[in-house]
Amino acid sequence: MDRPEDDIVRKENRQSEKEEAMRRSDPDDELENAPDKGETLADYFSFEEVFARVLSSADHELHVTNRYLFWSGLGAGGAIGLTFLARVIFTEASGEAEPGLLGNLLYPVGFLIIVLGRYQLFTENTLTPVVLVLTKLASIVNLLRLWGVVLVANLVGALGVAALVAYFDVLDPERVAKGIEIGRHAYETGWYTLFSKAVIAGWIVAAMVWLIHASRDTISKIAIVYILMYFLAVCGFYHVVTSSVEVFYLSFRTDVPFLPLFPQFVLPVLLGNTIGGVTFVAVLNYAQFAEHKDSLMFERYGERMSLKDWVFGRRSNEAS
Repeated sequence: MDRPEDDIVRKENRQSEKEEAMRRSDPDDELENAPDKGETLADYFSFEEVFARVLSSADHELHVTNRYLFWSGLGAGGAIGLTFLARVIFTEASGEAEPGLLGNLLYPVGFLIIVLGRYQLFTENTLTPVVLVLTKLASIVNLLRLWGVVLVANLVGALGVAALVAYFDVLDPERVAKGIEIGRHAYETGWYTLFSKAVIAGWIVAAMVWLIHASRDTISKIAIVYILMYFLAVCGFYHVVTSSVEVFYLSFRTDVPFLPLFPQFVLPVLLGNTIGGVTFVAVLNYAQFAEHKDSLMFERYGERMSLKDWVFGRRSNEAS
């Protein structure tokens, strides 16, 4: 027969589990988990407060299921199709030879949908979990799971949009030609040039993610996304999902072979985006914060993992 104190322990455990579930449900809503206002100025976060919000977001991303990641990533890949359409239409309408100041006016539209709608896009929501991995509070295996599912879903969504635009009567002949021209320009760019420009793009996108966590209101987030993504586009840098739509469209409309696009185009852009994002933002921000490694903000995510578990394993409560 159970003792009364056993019932009390079970009730306390259930209550703890409920509180943990609520904490993970929306990292922006729980003040203890992620500040929703600054301590000194309500509309201005300190570096430590921004970092706390990044950690909370990272914890949320690493604990969602593969099913959620895939469908959210698929939606993000589809939203990026609007960026491709906007670039083609505005470039053709403005008479520019290639996307420039006018042709890229609505390049950020897909990114706005993704950031405000909290979809999963590789180089956006997948960068924040790096901070938990760097502090050994999450495993490399779980990070790779997140990256892999989201990347595949993004590329499937991008592929679907490119096929839709290519095989349905979406663009008039002049804009079809412009879309092919944009895709061919990306396709004919050298491997090292793709990689180099993708590194800078990854840096810009990761900086955008950091600033999004530093902002409170929707208007600020819109301004941050628009300015940085417009800058990325005007400078001719490459984003792995957005640029993939362009070359996929080229392949569907011309005789450019499809499968070689992955090693020749997708791979260098993917590597560049990942290295740029992780190195220039996540790693540097973590390095600045290393002196606070014993801060209470880390304790709520559990104890640091052993080297073996950090590399090969994962915590029992990590999603799968």
